[in-house]
Amino acid sequence: MRNLFWLLVGVALTVVVVLKGKELYRKLTPAGVAEQVEQQGKKAAANLGDFVGTFRAAMAEREAELRAELNIPATND
Repeated sequence: MRNLFWLLVGVALTVVVVLKGKELYRKLTPAGVAEQVEQQGKKAAANLGDFVGTFRAAMAEREAELRAELNIPATND
């Protein structure tokens, strides 16, 4: 009974190692690397868009504060 238990543990570990190995192998193929680069590029573009939006809003807010402080009329650009 003890030997059967260890045999099943070995089989389960082998299955896990093989599945993880296939996943890692797929990630390291040219198609897998291209997919990862594409995902990271999309994340970077989204983060940059968020940053630009936040920056523009803060800039407009600060400009309005300065115009009010210095009594400068707003321009229509």
